[in-house]
Amino acid sequence: MSENRAENSSGKKANRLADFLAIAGWLPAYKRRSLPVDIVAGIALAGLLIPEGMGYAGIAGVPPQAGLYAAAAGLFIYALFGSSRHVAVSSTSSTAVIIAATVAPLAGTNPQRYAALTSAIVILAGLIFLIAWIARLGFVSDFVARPVVLGFVFGLALIIIVRQAPKLLGIHVGEGNFFRMAWTALTNLGTANLPTLAVSTISLAVLIVVGRYARKVPAALLVLVGGIAAAYLLDLSGHGVSLVGNVPSGLPTPALPQISWSDLSSLIPGAAGIVLVAYAEGLGSARVLAERHQYEISPDEELRATGLANVGSGLLGGIAVAGGLSGSSANDSNGARSEIAPMAASAFLVVTLLFLTPLFRDLPEAVLGTIVVFAVRHMLNLKEIVRFTRIRRDSLGMILPALFGVLIFGVLTGLAVAVVLSFVVIANELSRPRVVLLAKMKRTGAWVDANRHPEAQRYPGLAIYRIQGTLFFASADAVRNALRRQVKNSQPKPSVVAIDLEALYDIDATSVIMLDDLSKDLRGSGIEVVFTNVHRPVRQVLRHEGLFDRLGAEHFYSSVDSAVARLATG
Repeated sequence: MSENRAENSSGKKANRLADFLAIAGWLPAYKRRSLPVDIVAGIALAGLLIPEGMGYAGIAGVPPQAGLYAAAAGLFIYALFGSSRHVAVSSTSSTAVIIAATVAPLAGTNPQRYAALTSAIVILAGLIFLIAWIARLGFVSDFVARPVVLGFVFGLALIIIVRQAPKLLGIHVGEGNFFRMAWTALTNLGTANLPTLAVSTISLAVLIVVGRYARKVPAALLVLVGGIAAAYLLDLSGHGVSLVGNVPSGLPTPALPQISWSDLSSLIPGAAGIVLVAYAEGLGSARVLAERHQYEISPDEELRATGLANVGSGLLGGIAVAGGLSGSSANDSNGARSEIAPMAASAFLVVTLLFLTPLFRDLPEAVLGTIVVFAVRHMLNLKEIVRFTRIRRDSLGMILPALFGVLIFGVLTGLAVAVVLSFVVIANELSRPRVVLLAKMKRTGAWVDANRHPEAQRYPGLAIYRIQGTLFFASADAVRNALRRQVKNSQPKPSVVAIDLEALYDIDATSVIMLDDLSKDLRGSGIEVVFTNVHRPVRQVLRHEGLFDRLGAEHFYSSVDSAVARLATG
């Protein structure tokens, strides 16, 4: 008996530990024969994330090692706490550009202040993630409309690409919105440094060819090594090609950035933007891979894991991290079977930071710029935009404002436009539920939209309307007006109106009052009102508000068919 209690107690403790530390749940069942595969996959993943991380650090405006710190911390911490077995959490291009847009106006030309503010915004983003996890807000990402995200991300990719022009061409484009920078780049093409352009062109060609015909080869690492060799053998710096320069060796000491409270408050909008973009990107990647390998993802656990990964990265002086699509897809295609692979990649990054960073001194910046441009190509998702537009043309009304909001007003304002647009779409949909006139298909007995199926049977003197959608305070007036309009336009006029509530599983006081007033108005016009398919939660609210008793039980029917059997005249 006591042994059973001890076993149950230890089992509960193990479950509680696994609930918080995901690795405690899957590591005991890990198969040792998968270890060599995961280690090889991890090394291949590191081969992609090293050049990408250095490039994304450049987008954020910080030294290249910050991208390596971020990847090393993000990969390891997420592996401990995340719910996905295949996601690779490291720096991403989208969060890097948000960092630059937030920090650059505050830091000016002071590199120490820029680094401190960058660490602070990353830690702050991590804390917002953790607050969202505690509040169980994992569902919030579902409220950002997919077409809005597509437009925002497409615009973000264009900004990232145009900001790489100085590295790719050896020119100066200055600051401003996308159109100003793009115009400056185009008008200065004649001043491009030809050796720099040659490095960019060759690097891009290698990335495309290797990515298409030798996918198992780490193309980004190959280009990085080739760029270093070319710089050394051909004296590229002597021909005007900019090089990365010295990258410090060793591991950073965790530390809190020293900034003022006013700086912290100024970072909040950018940190919130990082959270929104990072969570949408990371959760999207996790869901795609989980569906492919048939296991489940916990949105709330993703909040916690990504939050802890960002806090760890920020304390080490890294940039923001998320489950980026390119890294996660590469991890999966490399054959990774568990989060051991990202752990192995993290270990390889640590080795790189300790011993290999002197090799990056001769790396052409054009190579990093090319790797960044190649990496963000998946963000230019024209195929998905066409797909949404083909399904519903009004999708463009969400995609284009989000896209041009980023290009015209900048990243943070564009993000605000995208979020507001999503909530406008949600409010519009919720506030306008459809009211459908029902008719019965003779062959199947199904109740369908009478306007779409003129052959379906209708009943003289009885009009049956179904409320499709959510009925609450914001939609109550729209439903009342729609019902009044349809009853008024009915030919011939019905003597009984049946309102079907099958789609409603909840109702608020405003909607109850609306239904009560509507019933009184119609009865005043000589039209009787009944209700069908009233679910128990709705029925309880109607009883509590007195509507059920005022109308009487005879005005409520369990189904449309029972109402027709009792009320139809023919």
